[in-house]
Amino acid sequence: MSRLFGPDFVTQKYLRRYPNSQRAKSWAGVMVHIQTENGVWRTGGHGYTWAGKPDAWIIPFEDAVRQIDHCGPEKMGKFIRAAAAA
Repeated sequence: MSRLFGPDFVTQKYLRRYPNSQRAKSWAGVMVHIQTENGVWRTGGHGYTWAGKPDAWIIPFEDAVRQIDHCGPEKMGKFIRAAAAA
């Protein structure tokens, strides 16, 4: 079984199971990447890349959750904390 959360990520599965948890609430306002089974989404959800690459989409957590709300568990949705700009 894969992990539901870590210091730099939280899964869609976790958020659906524990939507009102302190951990879920702690992600409010955080800038994240969206990752599904094929990789990290590129800007606008057009294709896939890796977290940290210049073309990786970085959006607020709340918007990211809405973007993949329609996805089922087979997509393995995950939100990865985006690195702060240097």
